[in-house]
Amino acid sequence: MKVVTEKIFKKFKKVIDTRDINHMDKQLYNYLHLHAGFIAHYDSYGFKETYSDKGFLDFIEHFEQCYYLCYGEYGDFNRELKEYVLQHAEQIRAEFAYKAQQHELKQLQKLAAKHGKMISDVARSEEKDMTPALVPMSLATNGQLEFAL
Repeated sequence: MKVVTEKIFKKFKKVIDTRDINHMDKQLYNYLHLHAGFIAHYDSYGFKETYSDKGFLDFIEHFEQCYYLCYGEYGDFNRELKEYVLQHAEQIRAEFAYKAQQHELKQLQKLAAKHGKMISDVARSEEKDMTPALVPMSLATNGQLEFAL
């Protein structure tokens, strides 16, 4: 049993470290849906489709919120999986948030270009808190966004 769980843990780590469920093989898939509280999603392809891309955050959340995982015959091993996820969850969320922001900014640039406009980034280095603030803005006659700071 120990050799099997070591192999599964190694595969699980690769999935978490690469943030890519497509590194999951049949052995890991079978463990997850039989012993770690996941539904099967018909087969491994459905499982991968569900937890790919943005769905990977749901995969992570499953380990954060399923408190019953750490009980029963597979409880100790599930606890190891959960602890590994918890060590990386904050960083994973930050990476996904950054990717989402970059995607939205690219979409914004494309939309502005479609209408013959430009979007410029206004740096606010005097702010220590990098939390986005709501700033009143308007569209100038030259197509630039004007910020009322």
